[in-house]
Amino acid sequence: MKKDLLLLFILIGFCNIITAQNSNDSINSKADMSAFKEYYPIHIKPSISYLSNTNPYEDILFDAKPTVYYSFFNNMRDNMQNSRKKPSHAAYILFQPHIRMYSENSLPVKTPSYRVLLGWQGLVKTTSNDFFAWAIESGHYSNGQSGCAFGLGVIDETPACEAIHQTINNQSNLSALLNRANGNFSTNITKLSVSFRINNLSKTNKPYMVHSFSAHWERYHFKMFGVFNKGGYTDFDIEIYGKNRFGFDYEYMHTLSNATRYTLSLKTEIIQGAHPFVEPFRNELNITWYPFNRDIGLYISYISGHDNYNYRFVDSGNQINIGLTWDWFTPFEIKRAQKIKKSI
Repeated sequence: MKKDLLLLFILIGFCNIITAQNSNDSINSKADMSAFKEYYPIHIKPSISYLSNTNPYEDILFDAKPTVYYSFFNNMRDNMQNSRKKPSHAAYILFQPHIRMYSENSLPVKTPSYRVLLGWQGLVKTTSNDFFAWAIESGHYSNGQSGCAFGLGVIDETPACEAIHQTINNQSNLSALLNRANGNFSTNITKLSVSFRINNLSKTNKPYMVHSFSAHWERYHFKMFGVFNKGGYTDFDIEIYGKNRFGFDYEYMHTLSNATRYTLSLKTEIIQGAHPFVEPFRNELNITWYPFNRDIGLYISYISGHDNYNYRFVDSGNQINIGLTWDWFTPFEIKRAQKIKKSI
């Protein structure tokens, strides 16, 4: 039943991605302003891709992140158009599934991963048209499974599971011991992010070269939103997870003379306080090309370090990731909105 509900959420997420793309396409012909109202300067891009393996225990077929933002309030477009220094804000729900299909009977998805977060962002546009943004997001992060994390065929939080966990020490190979069929991963999480984007404008007043710098801190905590005793971790789990994750990102974006663009990015994540077996570092080098001046892009990434798929962070190695991504929240949309506004 849990897996059926999760699959439904996944399908809803993909439908929202398709709907949003169709809405963007219709703007060119109908001059619909609604698609430009929900701009998020700090965001996760949805993607679907091929991903190579990090361990001999599983064979990945594909990896997908159908991320969706549902807005309560967002005045960023209006404020950036009409004011040089007035802060902009957005409040929203972020649904961030992470899905992997393996070369085996997974019925239908094996230990999926999802985050459901409440978020708030703020943005200030400087007099030189650069962006400074910040965000706080908090909610639940889990894989919806009920099995013992390191005991196949054993229910989580039972005496049998606790007995298995007591055998794990600092020298244990967690990757070999992990219950990959239905091992439970669950925690509540709060993420703080900051971003600074330097926009270089062309003679036509469009950003054609952008440098983006960002950092974030993720804190795993027991109580949801720091208040409710729901969805937290066990004492054993947090000793494996570690409570803190720090990230540092850089992205360079360049628009060519034919209006196509590409990006180069480097992302680093550091896990603090996890089990000694866990590789604390993760580095990702990415190249993305957006052909035909569209929001859909082709990308290739080289990844080194720990995995980022729920309890698979105990795995580490080198990976190649090739796929499609969608980027609907770029400064080009803001500029395009201004043109449409003038034509109405």
